[in-house]
Amino acid sequence: MPSGKHSKREDALLEMAIQGSRIGLEYLVDTYQGLAFAVAIKIVKNKEDAEEVVQDSFLKAFAALKNFRRTSRFSTWLYRIVYNTALSKRKNAPVTAALDEHLEVEPSIAVENLGHRELVDSERTRFVNMALTRLDQDDYVIVSLYYLGEKDIASICEIMGMNKSAVKMRLMRARKQLESDLGHLLKTELTDLL
Repeated sequence: MPSGKHSKREDALLEMAIQGSRIGLEYLVDTYQGLAFAVAIKIVKNKEDAEEVVQDSFLKAFAALKNFRRTSRFSTWLYRIVYNTALSKRKNAPVTAALDEHLEVEPSIAVENLGHRELVDSERTRFVNMALTRLDQDDYVIVSLYYLGEKDIASICEIMGMNKSAVKMRLMRARKQLESDLGHLLKTELTDLL
């Protein structure tokens, strides 16, 4: 559930970034690139284009950083740029682009070396990722922003240009679909194991 917390440290680092400090700019990239990539990949459907969208979005944000009025949080402003840049990229991309279903990051440690808890967590993450890939593009973005980005409904409305009731409805629908898909995936996995 979104926390909405905003730290003094983050405010100071944002101010450093506005002044052109490398430390501030690196902080913003390190903090927000993961979710920015998750939003972009769902829209543009391939890793290379998603990486380009994220890079372009940060460049756009940094170029306009001195004009950032702070009427919303930096992350909300950035994710709006990412969302719009990804939509533009997809609009101009060839129709043949397809989502690579194997985009999951390969574990750096062999499964045999994982402890029981790590293995269970890894499996849970895999199933949640599988279920998330089945969501409609906008539903995926809303779920990602709400749960991973800890954005509230008002911020998601601002990022995606949707009204409050549409965002709430999509969030509710996505939760139900995730519940159904996870139930199906876990049942199939259990059947395969037995």
